[in-house]
Amino acid sequence: MAIAGFVLSFLCWPLGIIFSSIGLSQTGKNPNQGGRGLAIAGLVISLVAVVITVIYFAALGNAANSGN
Repeated sequence: MAIAGFVLSFLCWPLGIIFSSIGLSQTGKNPNQGGRGLAIAGLVISLVAVVITVIYFAALGNAANSGN
C-alpha cells in the first residue's frame, strides 16, 4: 500500500492520502514490512498538493472577484 500511496500522491492526491495512510498503518503494525519511508513521503507529497490546490483556488476566486 505504501508504494501505491506514493505513486498516487503524484497522480491523485486524495487517493495518495488514503493509500499512504493505510501503508503507514500497516508498517506500524508489522515492523518487518518495508515501505514506511514511502508511506511518509506519499503523505507529505499529498498534503503539499492539498495546500497548493487550496492556494490556487483561493487565488482564482480572488482574481474572479476583483474583476468588478
